[in-house]
Amino acid sequence: MCGIAGIWGARSGPDSADAVASMLGAMAHRGPDGTGTLAWSGGAAGMVRLALVDLSPRGQQPLWSPARDVAILFNGEIYDFRVHRAALLARGYPFQSTTDSEVALALYLEHGVEFVHKLRGMYAMAIMDWRGRPKGSEPELVLVRDPLGIKPLYIADGPGQHGRLLFASELRALLASALVPRALDLEAMAEYLGHGFVIQPRTAFASIRMLERGCLERHVPERRQASVRQRFWAMPPARPRDETLDAAAERLRVELEDSVRLHALADAPVGAFLSGGVDSTAMVALMRKHVADVRTFTLGFPEAPELDESPRAAEIARRLDCRHRIVPITGRDVREALPRFAGELDQPSTDGLNSWLVCREAAREVKGVLSGLGGDEWFAGYPVARRMVRAEASLLERVLGGLASELGRWLPRGLPLAARVHNLAARRSPAATWAQAHRVFAWREARAMLGLGPDRAGREPELTEHLAEPGAVHAESALGLACRLDAELYMGSQLLRDADAASMAHSLELRVPLVDIRIAEFSRSCADRHKLATAARPDPRYGPGASKLVLLRALADVLPADQHSQPKRGFALPTSHWLEREVRSLLDETCRPETLRARGVVDPDVLGRLGTRGVQPWALMILELWARAVLDAVPSARQGASAQAAATQA
Repeated sequence: MCGIAGIWGARSGPDSADAVASMLGAMAHRGPDGTGTLAWSGGAAGMVRLALVDLSPRGQQPLWSPARDVAILFNGEIYDFRVHRAALLARGYPFQSTTDSEVALALYLEHGVEFVHKLRGMYAMAIMDWRGRPKGSEPELVLVRDPLGIKPLYIADGPGQHGRLLFASELRALLASALVPRALDLEAMAEYLGHGFVIQPRTAFASIRMLERGCLERHVPERRQASVRQRFWAMPPARPRDETLDAAAERLRVELEDSVRLHALADAPVGAFLSGGVDSTAMVALMRKHVADVRTFTLGFPEAPELDESPRAAEIARRLDCRHRIVPITGRDVREALPRFAGELDQPSTDGLNSWLVCREAAREVKGVLSGLGGDEWFAGYPVARRMVRAEASLLERVLGGLASELGRWLPRGLPLAARVHNLAARRSPAATWAQAHRVFAWREARAMLGLGPDRAGREPELTEHLAEPGAVHAESALGLACRLDAELYMGSQLLRDADAASMAHSLELRVPLVDIRIAEFSRSCADRHKLATAARPDPRYGPGASKLVLLRALADVLPADQHSQPKRGFALPTSHWLEREVRSLLDETCRPETLRARGVVDPDVLGRLGTRGVQPWALMILELWARAVLDAVPSARQGASAQAAATQA
């Protein structure tokens, strides 16, 4: 696990090596275990290392090919690398380390860019290839991001870069180079205000994009204006098997056992998050088979016992014989942490605080953690999935929703009637229902607050166009579309991105066994009826009338006997409690009209009255705190280089 950065195609301007040092300095938290750099005429690259596999100096990057004409910078983990390494050793490859990074390099040397089809894991990498080129000249650059977008890779190569390309694991690293404009992307800000997160490949900045998940880019010096981008993995089409629930559960159990086994392997201590729900409980129970001493971590909210799941988690940890730690969080803790958290989030998001808080404590004891993220996305665990199925099934609701949508275009904002009309309008299609479930401000209101014109195409086409294969959306069932939007947009652009930023801020590697291509492929081969029961009045508890049926059946023998009697509820923070009490002064200060007007992003006259409950005030507060930490405090090149030097000495 690392932070990587580089500059390619720089024919003029500031020295690339100094700029890369600044970028690495801004990411020192991602790699406290070492630093490595390389340079060539007009370019440079480097990494900061967090070591979980091969902790020796031999694992230090960049790693070189035997002929020293190809180098790799790698962030992430290849979970099945030991199998590939054994096969490569049998063919005579002279490994210098026992890292997964060197295995990725060896596979590239053997298979070229097709090596991506051999990898199973989470990764973002840069390969510099000088084969057939003079030493010291500019290499061919290959950038790769894993199929499900677990690890980030940001790229600045647009107008103003003059053919130069910069890449890094964090936005703040690119800004620290002093080579990338800091102008906000207002369309991205509309997505943040509308949904609580920016949808990839957009980022908060107009000049920076995210390399799309499952994509590879080749940049060749002789054709610098014609880079080659290819998608090597996309969500498979839905091909549900005609099988019983028991047969599907048996198939899933095999994949779950294999994925958890691979994710639990490391040369450094690895723990797990345990909330007491199905997904995290299952991960810990399966992990327990491969790790003798499992340390688990749970957040507790003593000021909001109705949202506190720590007693349940502690009981499960006791049953599974884990060393468990409850991390109590109070409003005062949150008030003190918010300014730092907002900056370390790297990009504004309404989520991520829970991950940041628990990662802060887990990092004191372990170097990596397993999380249960992914179960709700693949197996229809969110309530919106059932609402989408109903929206598709009812012609009357779709017609009324369409009429309400047209009426909503003409209603003035702020009318009490407008909210009811917009809620009804969400029934016009399954995608509109999904958008409403992930709404902060109404889409029209969010755009108006930023001074953007109305979006006449509607929100649903834009949302589905973000899917890897948007042309196939028409063939999806409502439930299939729910799972794809949850996995590719919500999980991909918010949950995974936030989790990476939150964990790496504390030098902690977060692993997600359920976010695996084998689990994804299983989900696409599993019938809808095995994910979500079709009962008109489902039981609110886990069981025959609820969601995630196949997952529950697959894990029946490792889950507590009373798991089916537990209510299904998502993890929630007591944000309204905090906003009305300990965080109230910070909210008032960051969201008052004078502050918003001075920032110049959100128009306070359009915003109207803002309360202290719900996600809207939280979203605006986080946006201002993020702007202060990231926009207003970008380090100079000299500061970045100093920070990098200090990190190297440490």
